[in-house]
Amino acid sequence: MKQLINILVVLAILPLLVLGLVNVFAPLNTFELYGIKPLGIMTYSTFRGAIGGMLIGGGLIMLMGLITKNKTWYQASFLLISVILICRIISVVFDGYTNDLLPAGITELYIIIVMYFASKQLGHSKN
Repeated sequence: MKQLINILVVLAILPLLVLGLVNVFAPLNTFELYGIKPLGIMTYSTFRGAIGGMLIGGGLIMLMGLITKNKTWYQASFLLISVILICRIISVVFDGYTNDLLPAGITELYIIIVMYFASKQLGHSKN
């Protein structure tokens, strides 16, 4: 069971790292995907730094949990991705729904579930 959960963790890490790297090194692809017209350096900086950095950081936090076997890392990524999903739900309430939201929402829910079980499998934090 532990090996299956570790595989699921790796599968949760990959989309975050890939999307993060795309935002850092090819933000125009993200702009086109979401119909965003960059208005200046601040738009690029936000997508490369805040969004790309958060995605890569989230993936690296999970990787630290996988390497160290310290559930605190899994709990941190659980919290981070949970907040992202909650904010996405808030956006649906205020801005409306489109089926285009499903892949991201499902991916976030998948990561949350995997982080929950990955944390539970470790039982206790290592200090």
